[in-house]
Amino acid sequence: MKKILFLLGMTAMMVFFAWNGLAEEAADLTEKCAIDVSVYRRNMEYMLDEETTTKWETGNFGGYVEVKTPAGNKSQGVYVQWGAKPIDIWVQVPSKDGKTWINDQKINGTYYNQYIPFDRPLSQFRLCTMNGEDKMAFIRLQVMGEGELPVWVQQWQPFEGKADLMVLVAHPDDELLFMGGVIPHYNTVEGKKVIVVYIASMPAHRKVELLNGLWHCGVRMYPEMPTPKFRDKNTMDRKECLNLWEEEKLKEHITGLIRKYKPDVIVTHDINGEYGHGAHKACNWAVRQCIERAASSAKDIQSLRQYGAWQVKKVYFHLYDGKKSMGQISFNWQKPEAAFDGKNVLTIAAEAFQMHQSQSRATIYAVRDYGPYDNSKFGLYYSAVGKDTGKNDLFENIDITQE
Repeated sequence: MKKILFLLGMTAMMVFFAWNGLAEEAADLTEKCAIDVSVYRRNMEYMLDEETTTKWETGNFGGYVEVKTPAGNKSQGVYVQWGAKPIDIWVQVPSKDGKTWINDQKINGTYYNQYIPFDRPLSQFRLCTMNGEDKMAFIRLQVMGEGELPVWVQQWQPFEGKADLMVLVAHPDDELLFMGGVIPHYNTVEGKKVIVVYIASMPAHRKVELLNGLWHCGVRMYPEMPTPKFRDKNTMDRKECLNLWEEEKLKEHITGLIRKYKPDVIVTHDINGEYGHGAHKACNWAVRQCIERAASSAKDIQSLRQYGAWQVKKVYFHLYDGKKSMGQISFNWQKPEAAFDGKNVLTIAAEAFQMHQSQSRATIYAVRDYGPYDNSKFGLYYSAVGKDTGKNDLFENIDITQE
């Protein structure tokens, strides 16, 4: 009887620990798996390394990645970083006789960094294009074993409802170099709803990098990705950039985003484009044009009908002159934060910037809260709720609990 009670007690303890988040963490099985591909085997290593600038792809004629897990292990899903626009794919499994492959589960390609769960653990499977015209490309493929997924496996959620803060920048990495601790502080320390918006179009690896950086900052809701409408060009001339992007299209786009996400506060680039980049200047210019435009019931009827008009409460510019602004903020990014296990938000932003491999390895710029591009300084350009009084808070005079 005592033995039975002991066994029942042990079982209850195991159930208790499992339900309290102490289940064994899923292992990354990739290195132990037998992996094959339909084409370009010499490039297969590109999706198995940690480089964001290399990838394996099928080309424009379809193909597959085949995986067999090590003996005694099964996979509950795969974590992929897409090297081209995500597409719908099949998860295929072998037939009972092992002679053919059967379409088992359809996967919708959604986010550039995407966890693909299987409906049951598998020991052998293929990720396969749905037809010969699709191109499947992976920057990274990781085969996950059974158990609780580790935190580095990015499971993005769609942004729902209104935003508290919109951080609008031209390029991936601008949100870290020039906005410093804004995102980790307000998103993760303060718990605000932050939507990050990128304007200039970028290749797939830059999108993978920006997601890696945002995830490190604690962001879990998917950002507004760079759009193919606005091709990037290395120019120091705002007018040249606006001509390339087409002013009216840019204003319509940003007005639509403001109405869609309904932020109380917007933070964007320096009027002079930090070091003078034309795209930075164009983003700042467009935000200035769209503050009242988004609130108007007579502008951009399509987005007005879809989302309604929206009046932003405050707009801040990086480095905006305190003499011209309605208050200048100077943040202290050096404070240790429990939300980041004692690290400060500047350190988190600097670590996130290193995840932009294609940029951090080839630039003289760094995440700094001093110098000519001091990412701790912001000026209030527009306010519908009064001037700042030195509290160093983007949300001074705003009570989001009343909304």
